[in-house]
Amino acid sequence: MRVERPARLRRRSRSAGAAAAFVVLWMILTLPAGGGGGFPQDKGLQHQVDVSFKLIHVYVTHRNGEPVDDLTIEDFELRDNGRLQKIVHFEKHFREIQRPSAGVPAVLPTNRKFFLVFDFAFMDPRGVFKARDAALKFLDTEMRPTDEIGMVTYTATRGLVLREYLTTDHDHIRRLVESIGLSYHTGRAESLTDFIYYTDIDDMEREKKPSDGSSGAPPKMPDTEFYLKQAIRQTSQTLQDGRRESYVNRAREFILSLRELARVFRLIPGFKNIILFSGGFHSQLIFGKRGGAVVGHWKTPEQFAAELSAYDAAQADTGLQTDYSEMLQDFAAANAPVFAVDATRAIRNSDISSPEGFDPTAREFEGADSLKQFASATGGKFFANTVENQRIASDIQTLTGAYYVLGYDVDNAWDGKYHKIRVNVKRKGLRVVSQGGYFASRPFLDYSAFEKLLHVVDLALSDIPQVQVPFEIPVAGIPVLSEGRLQLLVFGRLDRDAAEEVLGGNSEAYLLIFNEDGGFSNIEKFKLAVPGPGAKTLYPSFLMTVKPASAGCRLVIRNQETGRGARGVVPLIVPDSGSSGFVMDAPFLLIPSADSLEMAATPGSSPSEIFGYDRNLYAPLLGDIPEDVDTLYAVVRLSGLSSAANLEIDVSRGDPVSYEWTDLPVSVVKKKQDERGVDLLVEIALEGSPHSGRYILEFLALDKHTGDTASVSVDIVRK
Repeated sequence: MRVERPARLRRRSRSAGAAAAFVVLWMILTLPAGGGGGFPQDKGLQHQVDVSFKLIHVYVTHRNGEPVDDLTIEDFELRDNGRLQKIVHFEKHFREIQRPSAGVPAVLPTNRKFFLVFDFAFMDPRGVFKARDAALKFLDTEMRPTDEIGMVTYTATRGLVLREYLTTDHDHIRRLVESIGLSYHTGRAESLTDFIYYTDIDDMEREKKPSDGSSGAPPKMPDTEFYLKQAIRQTSQTLQDGRRESYVNRAREFILSLRELARVFRLIPGFKNIILFSGGFHSQLIFGKRGGAVVGHWKTPEQFAAELSAYDAAQADTGLQTDYSEMLQDFAAANAPVFAVDATRAIRNSDISSPEGFDPTAREFEGADSLKQFASATGGKFFANTVENQRIASDIQTLTGAYYVLGYDVDNAWDGKYHKIRVNVKRKGLRVVSQGGYFASRPFLDYSAFEKLLHVVDLALSDIPQVQVPFEIPVAGIPVLSEGRLQLLVFGRLDRDAAEEVLGGNSEAYLLIFNEDGGFSNIEKFKLAVPGPGAKTLYPSFLMTVKPASAGCRLVIRNQETGRGARGVVPLIVPDSGSSGFVMDAPFLLIPSADSLEMAATPGSSPSEIFGYDRNLYAPLLGDIPEDVDTLYAVVRLSGLSSAANLEIDVSRGDPVSYEWTDLPVSVVKKKQDERGVDLLVEIALEGSPHSGRYILEFLALDKHTGDTASVSVDIVRK
């Protein structure tokens, strides 16, 4: 039965008798962070390579290496697999010029991308600190605000670790680099990948063989074996017992790991500039011993055996040589030039065209030659002197800091084939370096396990996702007292169009909770069921125990069969729950809805179960109030009240500019009292409210027995 509200309360001063309430910053934001507006939600944009045009980075320099900055769109010719293409988009990116110059606006990111790769397996302790100092110099002197930076480490014990994915948060990257050799700071990407490794291993362990004794899982492919080995290493699980790896085996493991990294880099468009800090490995393994060895001067069987052993040792390891060659090809095909910094010696700077500085008899046991070939084969540069850190940073800036972006229409056949790109400049006497090509997209189910890992990391962490254009969805986070403790309820809204693409037979949702330092304080995951017919709006939700702190959270949803994703982010403040007296929590706003569906991670964690409303009649308000809605509902929770019978409540609308207040008609639909306090479901009439704009709703409660008041304000936006 509906209970009419009491006589209107006289407005009181906000400081008079008002008890402390939960202070919740209820902000519904969309990504990309730092960008202007969101991406278009076109159903055809399933993956970035499916966007109607392709973007190609091009570096143009004079013969002396100086960038050419006065070219126009008419100066370029571009061919895809030999076919001349019409350039429909043109950008200049120089230190003073960073703007589109012609064509349609780009919806794909064209910022510079860097990955700092630290190879600790082939680096001595002094080299570790040299590498750290060189990386810090680059970050401090040559970074642009728009540059996206990631960080990767390699060790013999943990293998390849993605410490941080591409981000414009340079301070966060700097803190990770500063921790090298001193303390260990876990990166956001590292935390997320470790979590995925753990859950994937758990899923595999739960797989049971069929009753006929056959294996229920498909045969393991080489990339799956690599993924599982990485998962075991990075989650600190027990490796199989065996003898200590030889130097050759350690070198092979390093090469194969980098090769897998190059393959997943194919998913990221444009140039990925790799700054590799390493000591390299013995050049003799790749190139053989200088002068070789001769067999034929033996007089005894023992001498013959010794000469034969020396001959074998002088030969290059053919298997390792093949692996190394294929790795170089993969980096070149991924458009990932390697700027290799030798962190083992302090000698004169040398580029790929002028190898010098090593004693011929000693270089076979140094790693410089392997690093030089790495740089040469991928279009990068080799640096042999880590003492001259500023010169290294300046050279990389010169080589990567001035470029053009050309865009042209593409037809995607979903065949994964390589497209060779050739760019010419009509002006004579210039040197042109462009992406060698790109791989057409493949069905998501054909991705390797490592590619799928990068796919979800990109979706969850990237400021501007590189691999796909996700749906941006509204998300809310609100602290609630549930089961006697402070918990955080996070929920999002998927409209039917987004749900039809993102949800399928095998979909998953991730909740990422950020702490004040920008790292993760918690990660949760759950499977999403396919919604039944009739539900037009879906509300996936999480409920978890949290500590009071300023934080933010991101909700990520991905279809594991198609890769289609959606995400949303919300900053929030989780307050201390130690308040006493008459307290009002932030109101939980609702709109009338009979066609919504709640999808909770765990039983009892849906918004309707926590706040006690009928999910068949109401749905949470996320984002703007629809223009056809004239009535709002709110669940108001109060504690410290003497009795529900002594409660009066008032709701007013305020203009944030003029600060004028208007009382709104309000009635109590439902009232519930327990040991925690009183829950009210109230109806708020919006008749007569302005049709659009941002306003403040103030909820004011009075305990008539004690005279105490409690108030909470929330922002609303009406279309």
